[in-house]
Parts: sequence; structure tokens; C-alpha cells
Amino acid sequence: MKEYTGSVYIGVVGPDNANEECRDSIDKIIHRPGDYGPIYHRATKGYEARQSHLNKFYNDAKHEFLFLIDRDMVIPQDALERLRNHKLPFVTGFYMRRRYEPIYPVWYKLPVKGEWLMEPFSDIPERGKLYPLGASGWGCMLIHRDVITATKAILKGEWEIIEDDMDIWPYDLPKVIGAIRGLRNLLEEKPKASTTWPALEHHVQTLEKEIRVLSGVNETTGSDIRYTFFAREAGFTLMGDADVRCGHMMDYPLSAEDWEQMPHEVVGQIQTGLKKVTLEARRRASHIRKSIREGIQP
Repeated sequence: MKEYTGSVYIGVVGPDNANEECRDSIDKIIHRPGDYGPIYHRATKGYEARQSHLNKFYNDAKHEFLFLIDRDMVIPQDALERLRNHKLPFVTGFYMRRRYEPIYPVWYKLPVKGEWLMEPFSDIPERGKLYPLGASGWGCMLIHRDVITATKAILKGEWEIIEDDMDIWPYDLPKVIGAIRGLRNLLEEKPKASTTWPALEHHVQTLEKEIRVLSGVNETTGSDIRYTFFAREAGFTLMGDADVRCGHMMDYPLSAEDWEQMPHEVVGQIQTGLKKVTLEARRRASHIRKSIREGIQP
């Protein structure tokens, strides 16, 4: 099994005048000679700042890892060292969503391959254990360059980090336009059947290959779910370290301990509710995909 090592570009999403506790924790992160940052970047949308960090990291080609942090996080000093010491290509820390009602983690369970509707992770994770995940928030994420390179091939020119629908798979636009032009030429020129049928088969196959139904649902999907889904398709599954515990700043740093200390009956209610919502969403999406493939209005 390949071990991933190297220096790190540390990118923080948000201004450098963030909450003092958050800023102090980020500035005190243990790093090694050759690491770069933390570099703060603010944009209109968080995903724009993350994409900007990713572009700079990837295009400069000076470091092997990108460590993305959100500026409203309280990061343990040893977070980067713990994540890097796993020598994995794609790994994240553990923290809560930025909300009180209900409290539960930013992680998502690993679904079957190809399933994009993911169930939120609502278990109490064991300490000292790595979890394969379907997705996680971007607040404490370590990504190796190989993950980005492989995922670019899947995304076919689309941004890595963007809030977008996932109704169809990313497609090669020049190939799609080329096939449409080819069909138009056949319609206008009306060549002999010996020419028409092979050309028609080629153009249709191109469109079938490029325009493929994914979710079939024209609804915005968060960049965290979207990217980890496509990274997994490229061969890289996100791993979660339950011991890299970050605080998510609200009135105070909301932590994993808040989740663990909730009454068992409340946790059970949250788990039941999340499972129900996920199953209902999957049934609806399955119906929509089936209708689209059969040419029926959903």
C-alpha cells in the first residue's frame, strides 16, 4: 500500500481577523520545515476561497498536501501531525455541524459505490479508529496532490470545489458539441446510408457516454459531498480520524464531547430521523432516475 508523505500548504478559508480563539489555535498548529502557511483567504462564498487555495496549491506544485481549514474552527495543535502521520491521501478530522438543534457530526457514512445521497454519520465514534467516509465538511481536511490529479479526470474541466447540482455526470463539452454538429451535418447533407449509419452510431454513442444521469435531481449539492463523491469514483476514499477533534465556534467551540454527552434517547431520535430522511430522499431520487431513463416525466 502506497504511503503518502511530503510538505503541506495550509490554507484557511476566511479572514485573518477571525475569533481570537480560532485564530490562535490555527496559528499554533504544529508544522514541519518546508510547510507553507497558514494562508488566509476570504471570498464571497466559502467554496470560492477553497477553490482558490486548491488552484494555488496545485499550480505552484511546491507541496504534496493541501490542508484546508475553516477560520471558525478551533484546531488542536497536533491536528496536522496526526493526520499526516497516517500517510494517507485523503483524511479529515472530526467535528460538529455549526448548529445546536440538533447537534451531530459533519461526517457522512460511506454509501454503496455510486450512491450520492449519503446518510449523515450519527454514531458515537470509537477513539483510536479510522472511519471510511462518504463525505465530511471542509473544516479540517488533508488532501494529497494525487487525489486532485485523479479527480480532475472525472470532473472533465469542472471546478473541484463548487456548490452545484449533480443531475448528470461531468461531461466533455467539446465532445458533446462535436456530436451535435455531426448529427446536424447528417441531417443537412443527407449522405448515403453506408455513410449515415456508422456516423449516426458514432455520434449517438458519444452522447450516451458523455450525458449520463447521476442523481437526476436538479438540486444544489454541497461542495463537500460533491467532491468526495467524485474523489471516490477516482479511487480515493476519504478517511476520518475520530481523535483529531476540532471545535466549531458558535457562542463557544461546539465539540465532539457535546455530541458524546447527549442523552442516549436524544441521540437515538436523531439517528432515526436522519435515516428516515435519507431513505425517503433515495427513494425519490431512484424514482426520478427511473422515469428519466424510461422517457417519462417524473
